Amino acid sequence: MSKLTATTLLCVGLVVGGSHEGVEAATEITVDRAGPLGPVTVIGDSVLLGAGLYGPTLPDQLSARGWGPIRFRAAGSATSGKFPVADEYRSSFWIDRWQSQGWDPRHVIVNLGVNDSGFCGTDLACAVDSIMHVVESIGPGHEIWWPTITKSSTSARDTFNRALRVVDAERDDVHVWDWLAEFDAGGYRSGDQVHLDPDGYRRRSDRMATEFTERFSVARRTGGDVALPTPTTDASTFVVRTPQRLVDTRVATTGPVRAGSRLRIDLDDVADDVPDGVPDDATAVALHVTSARATGDGHLSTGPCDAPPSGATLNFRSGRPIGAPTVTPIGDDRTVCVFASEDTDVVVDLQGVFVAGSAGERMSPLETPSRLHDTRRTGRLQRVVVDAAAALAGPVDAVAVNLTSVGPDGIGFLTASRCDDPPGTAALNFAPGAPVSSSAFVPVGADGTFCVDASIGTDIVVDLTAGFGRDGDLAYVPIVATRTLDTRDGTGGWAPVHGADQTPDVGVAPSTAAAVTGTLTLVRPVSTGFATAFGCVGAPPTSSANAGAGVIGANSVTTSVTNGRMCLTSSARAQTVFDTNGWWIDA
Repeated sequence: MSKLTATTLLCVGLVVGGSHEGVEAATEITVDRAGPLGPVTVIGDSVLLGAGLYGPTLPDQLSARGWGPIRFRAAGSATSGKFPVADEYRSSFWIDRWQSQGWDPRHVIVNLGVNDSGFCGTDLACAVDSIMHVVESIGPGHEIWWPTITKSSTSARDTFNRALRVVDAERDDVHVWDWLAEFDAGGYRSGDQVHLDPDGYRRRSDRMATEFTERFSVARRTGGDVALPTPTTDASTFVVRTPQRLVDTRVATTGPVRAGSRLRIDLDDVADDVPDGVPDDATAVALHVTSARATGDGHLSTGPCDAPPSGATLNFRSGRPIGAPTVTPIGDDRTVCVFASEDTDVVVDLQGVFVAGSAGERMSPLETPSRLHDTRRTGRLQRVVVDAAAALAGPVDAVAVNLTSVGPDGIGFLTASRCDDPPGTAALNFAPGAPVSSSAFVPVGADGTFCVDASIGTDIVVDLTAGFGRDGDLAYVPIVATRTLDTRDGTGGWAPVHGADQTPDVGVAPSTAAAVTGTLTLVRPVSTGFATAFGCVGAPPTSSANAGAGVIGANSVTTSVTNGRMCLTSSARAQTVFDTNGWWIDA
């Protein structure tokens, strides 16, 4: 059970004209509730005081973002502790006292400087010494976040802020936030260029919590890699198909798939209706699965009917069609199943099959994914002709690509196939809003080109990850989908959150594997963003999965790995999840 206590000491001040005239006031707040991002100390002078008086307070905002426990203390006239003032107003005194009591979080917010700058004036060395007095009191092994100061005396203000930047440049454990720039640009009301009115303090607390969280909420190594299951079959090679529809519950007599139930697809039953169907020696299928007319938010999972997968193939929202590709093993009874968490119609298209032995084609992954086309640079076209041959070492019959729609004119879809053989199925469903992406195995013409067609106007981005050909390198080893990363609970050894621009490496395949195929999910990023999976070589200018702020986006990924490890970068703070469907080996 959480507990929050707040104490106001010597509170003799009034807020007049946006300033705290009673500078002797002190406020202490304790939040006992633990958060996934860990505990925080917050200490400061009268500039911080309003952040503890006007709710939602700074501790409220930090707790809402996942921090806790929290110990907060703000006192008028508070200083670093370098100068001769009463212990009550020496911040170093409180830091020493808390540490002696066992309170010593790694993360510390220090909001001091207005009073210290009064002692130091324009003496830069004095200002640096006052800052270092606090830093040394906190001690090594911490991360200290310190806002710059505002003040009517610009010379003293600028000297102290310069001192903060000197310390920031010299130390890895001190991080300065430019509150002065935020104050100047944000239109905050202040009667003395230091303190704010109540609404200003509420805004400042929100900005501080956001900036602090963006800076320090990153994944940390918390455990080891996930144990991988035994493969379901021997290595297989790929047989590309022109995309073909296997099932569509919108027109079937069975109706939608109900929540908690499954759609069973007997590959022998559909073989008669599907040209070149699924051969008897097939071990896995490459599918594109779509949710349509869902009655609630939920997810679909695809796998053998007798072995439900642990992860999701796609996440859907009520009433919005969305699709995602997947590679799934075929059960011993020649079936695959689509499991639904909520009522929804389901559409399943076949993109290719994997067959035992060497009858099919092998894959050659790019060491680093490559961007083949981006109409944001070339101008929008209803049909984009993509030349994959230039990015590949030899002739191929198919490619593994990632397609992204950006800024569409409305609800629509993309198709991808040989230019002379347009399919009747979608490779990507899109709607106005954040960019959305989907991977696909696409057959190419003899000249190494393929076409992407848009049903309505949208920008189209095409990234290449691999090619398939008779002279390729790798065969595919399917497994029952296994969760190998989940930053929400530490699966795969990383928690509690994937930080913006952070690149953890994850064990997703055996060390003998050269590539992996799986489902990457970007979970509720704080801002519209994307994640990029790659083999830990280079920094590719590509995306693997996209999601809007607060939304879940999933996509299938086929990418190279290094010693079985995949690197994953997210452009925005989010939770990231990866489910391994299989890997690629030289066999």
